[in-house]
Amino acid sequence: MLNNTEKLDQTVEMIMKHLSDISKRTIASRHGKVCILFIKQLTDRMMLSEFIIKPLIEYSSSRHTLSAEELSDQVIYIDDCKTEEDSCKVTEYLLNGLTVILLSWDESYLVANIKKVESKSVEDPELTYTLRGPRDSFTENLDTNLSLIRYRIKDPNLKIKMLEIGLRTKARISVSYIKDLADEKIVDEILRRIGNLEIEGLIDSGELQALILNNKHSLFPQMGLVERSDMACSAMLRGKILIIAEGSCLALVAPKTFSEFFTSSDDLYDNKYLAAFLKIIRNIAFFSSFTLGSLYIAIVSFHNDTLPSEYVLKLAMLRSNVPFNPITGVFILEIILEILREALLRIPKQIGPAIGIAGTIIIGQAAIASGIFSPLLLIIASTSLLESFIAPDYTIMTPFRILKFIMMLLSSIFGLIGFTMGLCLILTNIISTNSFGVAFSAPVAPFNFSDFKQGFFHEKGYSPQKSLSRKTKGQ
Repeated sequence: MLNNTEKLDQTVEMIMKHLSDISKRTIASRHGKVCILFIKQLTDRMMLSEFIIKPLIEYSSSRHTLSAEELSDQVIYIDDCKTEEDSCKVTEYLLNGLTVILLSWDESYLVANIKKVESKSVEDPELTYTLRGPRDSFTENLDTNLSLIRYRIKDPNLKIKMLEIGLRTKARISVSYIKDLADEKIVDEILRRIGNLEIEGLIDSGELQALILNNKHSLFPQMGLVERSDMACSAMLRGKILIIAEGSCLALVAPKTFSEFFTSSDDLYDNKYLAAFLKIIRNIAFFSSFTLGSLYIAIVSFHNDTLPSEYVLKLAMLRSNVPFNPITGVFILEIILEILREALLRIPKQIGPAIGIAGTIIIGQAAIASGIFSPLLLIIASTSLLESFIAPDYTIMTPFRILKFIMMLLSSIFGLIGFTMGLCLILTNIISTNSFGVAFSAPVAPFNFSDFKQGFFHEKGYSPQKSLSRKTKGQ
């Protein structure tokens, strides 16, 4: 790239003027000048000293003049080292944390990968805790995450496609899948959507998820979140595509169906009948979490005749001193619980549980003692709050926190007819949604008994978006 020392100095001066945080180390030799450029915060200084600077100093007294390629082969002790001729890429390499070695006697230069990014070690999962399964979770380091995948899946058909998005952040994105299990059309569609993104930068996988959805205005999540590497590998073994963004400890899984949001990691390792029973419990709790309040409004306000007469009298006695009608009481209590939920997310971890328990007890006791809410209403609201945390992938519950208030509004206007209307609207929306071409309500609608049975009991080889050509005997 450079023919003499003056041109080398001019080039380095221009680079350092453009990038103020670039560090430089110069080595003089018989053959000319060697200039090493790197960013301190992104470079392993020990490797730089031992495997690059030290060998180059030893070579500086040699009588033989070696080209950049020969230096890479014979002098530099770095496994990931290559030669480059395009001088326009020097800045790009430096910003990516790579070390650039410029030579005054050769037009080519060396690019060594001794990148070091500070990150936390592999820790226990916080969102998807398990009693029996592995406890290693993803970190913010992309290479660490990919190593966890490679550690478990030793298949040559495991493909990892690397992309780079963000004009300023240059964030690396990995798209991983097993070639003979994943649907190639879905893989191509995901790669196309990510490749067509033109954005300033990407910080977390949540931003990427919002940018590549089928319908950006849909309430329902069309991709799942994965925190643990064993669940990520299990998803890929069922034909899923795994998307990991650099700097994020949560990976994305696509396509994702509605029923798969209620599959826990323990379902993989427990007895399949226990897993099926727990799935039923989760679905019942999920349904109750957004319907109990609206059903209470509809029955108490419009359809008292649906209850036994003894219970109607008991309910009337409980509500005799309550100043609010059922509609107002449910809305006020639900808003208070949403405020508590949001506030507890912002409270420091050390004091959060104590404040949460004390706050809910004090508020509940004071509300009953003062006669603002009936005890039955408090039981319904607190039960709904607990049930909203039942789903292993919490993102499915987010839209139903909004739909719960719509259901309550319809029930307060039309009673059980409004309640039924709300359920029909939600069901229609779920059925009409798809995740990268796969029906969101599969395998229930369209119904497929084989896929339904395999998914319900979580049998091996379950892949609703692509039928496997073969199955292992004995499963």
